[in-house]
Amino acid sequence: MAAWRWYAGLGLGAAAVGGFLPVMARQGLYTLIGVAAAVAVTAGMRRYRPAERRSWRLFAATLWCSVGAAVLYAVQIALMGRLTFPAWKDLPFLGSYLLMALGTLGWVRPDPARPRAERFIDSGIVASGVAALSWTFVVHPLVFERRLDAAHLASHLTYITIDLVLVVLAARMIFTAAVRSPAHALVSLALATVIAGDVVYYTAVAWTGGTSGDSLSTVLYLCAYTLIGTAALHPSMAGAAGRPERAQHVIPRHRVYVYSVLALVGPTVAITMLLVARPLPSRWWVIVPLATSVVTSVLLIARLSQLVRFANRRVLELDAHAVALGEALREQDTLRQQLTHRALHDALTGLGNRALLQERLEHALTRTSAAHGLLLLDLDGFKDVNDSYGHPAGDALLIEVAARLVGIVRVSDTLARLGGDEFAVLMEDADAERVAAAGRRIIDELGRPVTVHERELTVTASVGSLLFAAPATPSEALRNADLALYAAKAAGKNQLTAYEERLASERTEHLRIAADLRRAIAAEEFTVNYQPVVDLATGRVTAVEALLRWNRDGVAVPPLDFIPVAEQYGLIVPIGAWVLRRACRDVRTWYERFGIAVTVNVSGRQLREAGFAQTVIGALRDAGLPGAALIMEITETVLVSAGASGSGADDVTALLTRLRAEGVRVAVDDFGTGYSSLAYLRHLPVDILKIDRAFTPGGGMAEELAFTRAIVELGNSLRLSSIAEAVETPEQAERLRQLDCPQAQGFHFSRPLPAADLDEVLTASGGVLRGATPSAAAGAA
Repeated sequence: MAAWRWYAGLGLGAAAVGGFLPVMARQGLYTLIGVAAAVAVTAGMRRYRPAERRSWRLFAATLWCSVGAAVLYAVQIALMGRLTFPAWKDLPFLGSYLLMALGTLGWVRPDPARPRAERFIDSGIVASGVAALSWTFVVHPLVFERRLDAAHLASHLTYITIDLVLVVLAARMIFTAAVRSPAHALVSLALATVIAGDVVYYTAVAWTGGTSGDSLSTVLYLCAYTLIGTAALHPSMAGAAGRPERAQHVIPRHRVYVYSVLALVGPTVAITMLLVARPLPSRWWVIVPLATSVVTSVLLIARLSQLVRFANRRVLELDAHAVALGEALREQDTLRQQLTHRALHDALTGLGNRALLQERLEHALTRTSAAHGLLLLDLDGFKDVNDSYGHPAGDALLIEVAARLVGIVRVSDTLARLGGDEFAVLMEDADAERVAAAGRRIIDELGRPVTVHERELTVTASVGSLLFAAPATPSEALRNADLALYAAKAAGKNQLTAYEERLASERTEHLRIAADLRRAIAAEEFTVNYQPVVDLATGRVTAVEALLRWNRDGVAVPPLDFIPVAEQYGLIVPIGAWVLRRACRDVRTWYERFGIAVTVNVSGRQLREAGFAQTVIGALRDAGLPGAALIMEITETVLVSAGASGSGADDVTALLTRLRAEGVRVAVDDFGTGYSSLAYLRHLPVDILKIDRAFTPGGGMAEELAFTRAIVELGNSLRLSSIAEAVETPEQAERLRQLDCPQAQGFHFSRPLPAADLDEVLTASGGVLRGATPSAAAGAA
């Protein structure tokens, strides 16, 4: 069992018998219990180290003063046989009361923000009621009936006054303490016990003139000492004293009942005295209770005014909170609207975004079964603007495009930017004619030059259109419009394409081809055929072009059917790397025996792939070939794009320059198609021009010969070798010789052959194809 429990049990047990002991034994017990309590307080402070020790030290001093009074009492009795008045024991006893009052006052730390008078209103109400009772049953009999001498009367009134002060301080401590711990409860009980002991003692003196209440008051005093010692030994004493007071603006219900009873004490006593006591011992017997009732009323009014001030303050605070809450709600609503707008609109152009378009599509399809129009448009060449002039220029272009679109569509239409350079227009309740007209106008308006950052830019737009109605879903509408847009771009861009059912089947077929291509890459289902390139003067095979072939489930798939799909889905990169490695391995023997190089077609996607140069160099090294054994064929479109300014073009140029440094040659495939500017030939690393089949002379027309002669002479003037493609007859070969075209390839010389078949041909002919020499051509003629 805890030490404080042992101490409380022993101390209270001893106190219970203290009132029945003889005078000297009683004073000895006073001394013993007082010393024990003082030692307990000191021990509790050392063990638990409370942050606030002043009240505990004052209580310890109170106990030591009480012990001193008991010792002086016993000494005077022992020496004189009686107790005289005034006695020396009254000084330490009076000091113990004052010290106890100071300890109680410091038990609760006052709140500086709270007026001092307000701190004692509640305790003053209690003291006023107690004062009325004390006057009626103690003070008045002592003053008017006991006929005491001035010294005794002054002593009694002093202790009674101190008791009233203790009532005020104890009530304040009980009402305002922030911590209601066991130690706090024990100290409060000890104060109440001391006051009760005085009440018992002085009531007996007032009504009997003797000390008949001394035994019971002694028991109460000893219990109070024990309770203080018990509180000091309890662990909660560490945080019991010195805490800030707790302001109670709203009175608890039980305290309202107490205040009501105390307010009635004075009038009840006065009325009772007037009715019972005839004649009155003195008029003060009635006047003082009435005066205390007045004081109680004043204090209650003060307490009520305090509550009114608190209520008014709370009303003002609530009003301020209501205003702040209203403002916060308005700000929240504004913020919600802003967030909703941001969530449904594009930050750059201010147009709606994909989420808004989705919402409007759902609304249109659920609102009516009428037909609606949807346009998806994409800017052609927008990436080139970003690469050439930077993203700020691209953003400015998008803003201008958005402004033009706003001027085209109706207010009732939904205009949205889906991301990047892709826009959408939803036209509700529209027919096919209106949708087509809007699409054509968009193409016309966006085709006009745009001034961006003091540069005049021209971009075009590809537009896909769709007419749809319920029960179609928004996702189906977007998918079908996107298919139409893809078809417009595939058909050459800068045009309007309406959705057709076949587009969906074509897309499905493309997806199937892409899946089969991925499987073919993993299983290496591809093969490579080679078509010779011959020297028109000697007939010697100078190079072979690697041509990819794919048998899909045993059926040959034309390259034009699967190469674009591979480009679209990014599969051209692994396929191209495989072709490059295979071609280098196959040509090694031919290069060593006949000096034959291999030409490999390279797409723009491969050129933009990081590490492509290392892929090429690695394929050559793995096959044991020098760079001169490889010719990379690049389309004129890719090269012209590389000739434009921009970081991407610089990367391509640097890549080709690095490969040429390794000995790799660069050929322009399909030369003469698509672009009128030839300036790129002066700046880009190019070695060979492959003349497109459109310029291979098929007859003797002067115009045909003029175009071919111009290309050959251009190559000669730039020190570039020329290769004519699609030579199918001896007559075409002879005309090319007459135009001084050095090399050619086509069915006239050989069809594309598997590596094994071509090896047999080259071995049998010694690297010179029959029918490729001028004499053979003349004989055939």
